[in-house]
Amino acid sequence: MTHDTHPPTPAPEPGPRDAIDDVHDRWSALRPELDLEPMAVVGRLLRLVPLLMARCETFLAPHGLSRAEFDLLTALRRADRPVSPGELTRQLLFTGPATTKRLRRLEDTGWITRRTNPDDARGFLIEPTPDGARRFDDLLPRYVAFEATLIETLDPAGRADLAGHLRTLLVAVEA
Repeated sequence: MTHDTHPPTPAPEPGPRDAIDDVHDRWSALRPELDLEPMAVVGRLLRLVPLLMARCETFLAPHGLSRAEFDLLTALRRADRPVSPGELTRQLLFTGPATTKRLRRLEDTGWITRRTNPDDARGFLIEPTPDGARRFDDLLPRYVAFEATLIETLDPAGRADLAGHLRTLLVAVEA
């Protein structure tokens, strides 16, 4: 079997190891001709997402919110105007049924209200209730502080570098 030859993947940096280091080591032994650097980056991103989401869900649960519901409320507060469910679906990359389910739950728990769209009687516009807006505005600073704890192992320069690199990657993937 012939394999393309790639430069060897650099050894992991000294210091704490993660699960991706073990995967990298095993693939390096099995397929030393492969450049495994992309796997190390994407693997870490894919592993981080569910771990971060679980912590976010745990933080938001006492407030009666899931992370997806929090994202909907965040989009509504940023818009500062009534928004259609379709606009929320596109902005948040949800499916239509998932958006509907989340909006229904937020409406049932008093976070949002919906009214008929004056430009399309078949559609609705969504906005926070006055109580929902107040509760969200009270929650947001605590949530931002919580997110800071998730990245506190990175110094400010490291956070800025990571944010910049992730922006570059996201722009390329979204294009």
